[in-house]
Amino acid sequence: MNILKALLKQLLGAKYERIAKSLIACLIAFLAIRTAEIEIEIAPFVFFLTATAFSAGIMWQVLNSSGNADRMIGLFMLPFENRKMTFSIVLAFTSYTLITKTFPVLTLFFAVHEWSAIQKAVSLLCACNGCFMAAAWYTMTWQAETEKRKLLPIVFLWCAAVLLSIFFVQDIVFFALIILTSQCLSVLRLLTEDAYGFYCPASAKQLIRHTRGTGSIFLYLLRYLITNKNYLLNTAGLSIIAAFLPLLLGQFEGLNVMPLGFSILCLNTPICILLSCDPDLEQAVRVLPGQAGRFCSRYCIFIFFVNAALSSVYLVSWQVWHGGAGGMEITAALLIALQSAVLSVLLEWCYPIRNWKIESDLWHHPRKYIVPLIMLLTAVLIGMWAVSIWILLCIVTVECFSLSFILRL
Repeated sequence: MNILKALLKQLLGAKYERIAKSLIACLIAFLAIRTAEIEIEIAPFVFFLTATAFSAGIMWQVLNSSGNADRMIGLFMLPFENRKMTFSIVLAFTSYTLITKTFPVLTLFFAVHEWSAIQKAVSLLCACNGCFMAAAWYTMTWQAETEKRKLLPIVFLWCAAVLLSIFFVQDIVFFALIILTSQCLSVLRLLTEDAYGFYCPASAKQLIRHTRGTGSIFLYLLRYLITNKNYLLNTAGLSIIAAFLPLLLGQFEGLNVMPLGFSILCLNTPICILLSCDPDLEQAVRVLPGQAGRFCSRYCIFIFFVNAALSSVYLVSWQVWHGGAGGMEITAALLIALQSAVLSVLLEWCYPIRNWKIESDLWHHPRKYIVPLIMLLTAVLIGMWAVSIWILLCIVTVECFSLSFILRL
């Protein structure tokens, strides 16, 4: 219990104040949606799939957070029992995931649709199961390659069984028994694991420190992106979205919604928070003379290339499905990618995120929506062909002022 309390205090605050903040935010959102009488018809499998996949994804981010390195070093220096340490870590991270991330999402589902009591209980069970499954699978990442190959088919079948039950099992009681069985399998898996499977002192951030001093900011940013697998997964996920987004937006006939896809693809949070997630780098950049403009300009170009690559996938997919991707669309894609990069760097430089506990707090900070919202409004204006030329000229003007500001930093 002492280990669990110590971890919970680090994740949820010294007096667990983040619990109250999260629950109050959930209550306000629930009452606001109910007062607005917003109702959406949602299939149960969507509800359960969201609870499982979202919780598992957040739990995986939490376990892979580079902020856990220092936290784990202090814990593992003390004498401990293996199983108590394992379940203290899992329970603490599960509590953090459910309270701060999953509960707000489930609140939206509760507010827009009437669910039975057993469906709500099963959704919470699915969320817990997602967290425990992620923890059980995470312990595999630190094992030998031969052991991974043996367990990989089991993990695949396990995941497939859970997904198939979500999609095809109609009886809610039988489905709950399947999820409970999966939860028990996760617990049994964790009982046999060494607690040092969660001990990762050589975090991505510590490894990347050795790459500094090479003189190449692009090399540093590229290595940072490659070392942090979660960042690559997020970018790969956006690439998949970019490939299928034309199928969704193409349904709006008579409207020029193509530029909206460019703004949606700007929501690549990990690459836009490199200064916030690495305070040591920020301190070095701000202290050394002449480094601010040098770093920020190259950081802006780096984000631009990533945004442009995602927009290229979107343009090719649109051309394949609908056609009509011409010079104006390519120009709009490049300008939105560049404007998003410039605004992201300026926001990160002028208003970095402070006082975060783990990287998941950065990924889901409300600040992440500011630049995509601005780009969304810009895309709507570009879609109005009667004023698109003037909008593009305004964007070019803003680009020039923003770039000149960055170069003078």
